[in-house]
Amino acid sequence: MTKQTTDQTGIYQLLDIKPESSKMLFLLLPPIYALWLLAIGSRLLQKQNKSVNVFTFVASVTVLLFTYIFFVIPILQNIGIAIVVTGERVLPLILSFFFFWFSTTGMLTSLIVKYDRQKTPDYNYTMANAFDYVFRFFAFFFWPFTIWSFQKKVNEYNDRK
Repeated sequence: MTKQTTDQTGIYQLLDIKPESSKMLFLLLPPIYALWLLAIGSRLLQKQNKSVNVFTFVASVTVLLFTYIFFVIPILQNIGIAIVVTGERVLPLILSFFFFWFSTTGMLTSLIVKYDRQKTPDYNYTMANAFDYVFRFFAFFFWPFTIWSFQKKVNEYNDRK
């Protein structure tokens, strides 16, 4: 039997997944992806000794919305419970979903770029470096295509003291 080398518990175990592992496929599930975003942001805020309240609230609502939209509604519809999610009834749900998802990815993008820039505090960042925010945001937005490349960086964030 092998013993886990880190003392990670709960959602922080998502940060220890190696990119070559078959466990990476779990990150393709929308609620697990949302938990992954929550874990990354919480870990970076802890490392920077900053308050996690606002980010945790927004990311937690994102997790709940991802779970409700991608699992609860389809399961209830499959077992025969008539849930109408069309027309005007679905608009507030969709708008809330995108608002919280974009808010979470936006806050996380800012956290990660600022955390990465702490490694080189003497470097003079220019306008060209502002695209770091754009690239990172789209990396989170298109997660099915980018999680394998970004998980290596997440492992570094989790290991770096």
